[in-house]
Amino acid sequence: MSIRRFALGRRAMVSGIGAAVVALGLAACTTTPPPPVYPDIRFTNVDPIAVNALRVEISSEYRPNFTPPNVEHLMPISPERMARQWALDRLQPLRSGSAVMRFTILDARVSESRLATTQGIKGAFTDEPGERYEAELRVRISLDDPSRAYHGEVETSVRRVQTVQKDASLNEREKVWYEMVQKLGSDFDATMTTNLRNYLPDAIAR
Repeated sequence: MSIRRFALGRRAMVSGIGAAVVALGLAACTTTPPPPVYPDIRFTNVDPIAVNALRVEISSEYRPNFTPPNVEHLMPISPERMARQWALDRLQPLRSGSAVMRFTILDARVSESRLATTQGIKGAFTDEPGERYEAELRVRISLDDPSRAYHGEVETSVRRVQTVQKDASLNEREKVWYEMVQKLGSDFDATMTTNLRNYLPDAIAR
């Protein structure tokens, strides 16, 4: 009798181990994938702009407040970081003379606003945007040359608006943010390049 009880207990133990293995397998299948790593947004696909300056000074007057509705501090790459990279990639000083070019970020905010969505059971089956994001970038470039008492400056602003689906995961939301800043950077590159050539021609090396 004792041998039979031992055998039944062993079968129960083996069965329990099998159930545990199945449970672990199911848990592994539902593990959240790791967040993607986003590279810096670069502007090396085009030739740099040679500028008549001894050096380029990059600074920011924008001070994020890290509170809603602002969300730029939560993004993989913020507009401010993208703008700094633009200056590093695109503005190439000749490193001669006495002129100094200053690249100053004036605004680099991204604000979030909640959108009205369908409620109840119908809302659960309705695919619609839940949030709206508005990104703004404003930059001033100035050139000062004390040897000839010269000062010139140009200011450029660009804006992008993007919505995100209400049921988007964090990874999906960050992907939308990253792509929005990429497009904002492309807009800024085109607009600032044109403005420099049209309104601050003395800064561009011939």
